[in-house]
Amino acid sequence: MILLVAIPAGLLIGSVGIGGVLLPPALIWLTGLDPHTAAGTASWCFLFTSLVGVIAYARKGALPWRLGLLLTAGAAPAAAAGALTNGIAPAWVLHLVLAALTLGSGVYNLLPRRRANADRESLPTVVAVLVGAGVGFGSALTGTGGAVLLVPVLLSLAVAPRTAVAASQLIGLPLVAFACAAYGGNGQIRYALGSLLGVVSGAAVVAGAALAGRLPQHRLRQAASATLVVVGVLLLVTLG
Repeated sequence: MILLVAIPAGLLIGSVGIGGVLLPPALIWLTGLDPHTAAGTASWCFLFTSLVGVIAYARKGALPWRLGLLLTAGAAPAAAAGALTNGIAPAWVLHLVLAALTLGSGVYNLLPRRRANADRESLPTVVAVLVGAGVGFGSALTGTGGAVLLVPVLLSLAVAPRTAVAASQLIGLPLVAFACAAYGGNGQIRYALGSLLGVVSGAAVVAGAALAGRLPQHRLRQAASATLVVVGVLLLVTLG
């Protein structure tokens, strides 16, 4: 069952950037892992999906290198801090934060926005580094991989949707690497399970990236956002 969740998660990661948020709650519900270990195992899985995503978008010449490097400069150290915070935070707090991020991201991406202004390809240096730091800390804290936070933030700053998705692939690799270092030090990664999920999700990322070039982006975004809303509501209902 958890492998079946990995497939749509990978498809969404490859096509609209948002999908990794499905794995932590799935690991909690289907395998009985505590929220800390679920976040660490999901982060290990995202090493695979991030690498595959970077390669897929690089082959298309669609990676925003400058923006990605600036975001990474803020995200990498903040990710380690987020993972360490995860190790000491109460489980119910992580559950609530994950539910809020999931539901909020889905609702935000379902809201209509003016597409005429969404054509920026980069951000000022200081803004990009600060955005990266916030995304790095929040994603490592919840084990969501980064895109669930980064994509909505970049869209709200008038970054083009294609650029936002590509940037989420680029920032994901160093971000989850730092997070995994912290989770691994705390013994909160199930490596065999995470690797298996990574292989399955990675293959789905390739399919998702190909799908993104064939289907209307607004339809894919709507499907991903609706999924996030459903998962967020379920997380809130099961809280406690």
